[in-house]
Amino acid sequence: MTTAEGAATDDATTGGAATGVRATGVRATGVRATGVRATGVRAAIYNRFWHSMGGGERHSAMIAQVLADDGAAVELLGHSDVDLAALGRHLGLDLSGCVFHKIPDRGEASLALLSEDYDLFVNASYMSRLAPRAARSAYLCFFPTPADHDSPVWRKAAIRVAGPVLRGVRPAVTYGAGWYPPEGGRRRQWVWTNGEGVLSVAAGEGERELRADVGRPGAPGPTGLTLRDLDGNTLAKIDVGAEFTPVTVTLPPSERGTELVLVSETFNPADGRPDSTDVRQLGVAVSRARLSEGDESPRARAALRFPWLLRDPRDLGFLDAYSVVLANSGYTRDWIGRLWHRDAPILYPPIQTARLAPAPERERAVLAVGRFFAPGLGHAKRQLEMVGWFGELYRSGALPGWRMHVVGGCEGSQRPYLEQVRAAARDLPVEIHPNAPRETVERLLSSCSVFWSATGYGDDERRHPWTAEHFGMTTVEAMAGGCVPVVIDRAGQREIVRHGVDGYRWNTPAELASFTRRLAAEEPMRARLAAEAIAHAAVYSDEAFARRWRTIAAGSDLYGRPGREPRPDGPPTPASGAAPGGHPASGGGPASGGGPASGGGPASGGGPAPDGR
Repeated sequence: MTTAEGAATDDATTGGAATGVRATGVRATGVRATGVRATGVRAAIYNRFWHSMGGGERHSAMIAQVLADDGAAVELLGHSDVDLAALGRHLGLDLSGCVFHKIPDRGEASLALLSEDYDLFVNASYMSRLAPRAARSAYLCFFPTPADHDSPVWRKAAIRVAGPVLRGVRPAVTYGAGWYPPEGGRRRQWVWTNGEGVLSVAAGEGERELRADVGRPGAPGPTGLTLRDLDGNTLAKIDVGAEFTPVTVTLPPSERGTELVLVSETFNPADGRPDSTDVRQLGVAVSRARLSEGDESPRARAALRFPWLLRDPRDLGFLDAYSVVLANSGYTRDWIGRLWHRDAPILYPPIQTARLAPAPERERAVLAVGRFFAPGLGHAKRQLEMVGWFGELYRSGALPGWRMHVVGGCEGSQRPYLEQVRAAARDLPVEIHPNAPRETVERLLSSCSVFWSATGYGDDERRHPWTAEHFGMTTVEAMAGGCVPVVIDRAGQREIVRHGVDGYRWNTPAELASFTRRLAAEEPMRARLAAEAIAHAAVYSDEAFARRWRTIAAGSDLYGRPGREPRPDGPPTPASGAAPGGHPASGGGPASGGGPASGGGPASGGGPAPDGR
């Protein structure tokens, strides 16, 4: 879930920032401290996806701003190069009281050790299973999506049967930043670098050997591969051709583990294929990466070949490490109770309601805002269906003189879906705005008459609740702009839109059409609902967010006394005081296992954040 659902492109450059750099930014008004103080508290906000600069990142960074206002020393932690000043400007926040640290992506065990340095650690990474060791910690949960939610039935069965045999075997090699999702078949799988991929190697007392098969299947030619450590020292130079060939690199002893950077030239697999929409830049493909310290046991070999068997999706022990779990909506809170068996106070996302100035004269237009991606990839926004429904209304004569604007971010991998939407809009008064600048998004939110949302349409909310809109940030933005919402009657939309008071909720396309016809035909009624919507949107303002955070911080004693009570075996739980439950360390991959992070891009170096937020 993103601010305007990722519709705006990043107008500021995000690369090249040095670690530990302070930022200047735009202040979210009215959030200065009013009694709650965190003076002397050293706090960290961890988010794997700062580079995506979306709604989840604004949610996280707003906590950072409020903490800094309350007197804490705040550090934003991530694995990608991020320009903190650009991040603040893009999100409309003042992060000048914070610093950003780019940290090595060595997996959750390493990050847990790092968290011991802080009085307060806030984890704001979607589907993370990190068990921090800070004195106090909070988990900002965008949705408690099961770790195996996208696993096929056979894999879930294998995890249940074979997983317990392998658990406790920690993979010696994991993938950090700069990798694309795995590909290949049953006999061999491989992962591509983006030209600069990071391998994290476990600690070892003696000299060790890193072994892997390296190739470039489908590449136009061979290339040179350089392996470096984080200090820039060259460990090996290798010629890589099309076929996979074995490679062995000797590594020195390391007490805390080693990070290797695989650097090479890249190519675009779409070159010479005009019909291809593949925008990836591929470096080298790595298969069967492993660490040899003598004979490998059968369990170790199995863990290397099938890393997804190592994580038990039912193991929720990591939650015991948190002082409080926060939900981004009532819908998410209810599912946290069902799936995680935890109570979770609600910390609604902060919405920049003050930036939206409702236009007195409204364009007769329907607006839809959301990322373009095909159904089956998270909570799809259903632009194709909405354009079809608008076409039916327009051709029937029910909306004379009306238009439709469809706005949203679109990554290269989703261009085929975007073209489907464009084809459906042909010969209709429909304008498609892919990757529109934020100024365009705000203008449309403040000038269009009706806002549509259909996220979750066609999905089984009971079986796949993560496909629904967990909150609905763009709905609140539309309301703040005076654009009357007509949204699907599901999930987070139910707690935002009061049916018949400040908008409408629908269950069928026929109801959507009926409510839209009424609003088009009865301007006084539309104006009345718009005025109620503008007033109600203030419930989710930056100022309201700051008040909620401080209430939760006080109730959970998150500020406490700086430096007290970090336990050697982990922080106490609110209920039992037990140490956090153990679970295998993760590499850069998703909670469901299986290698590098999924998505349309590299794991942490420019790929998309999961849209389930």
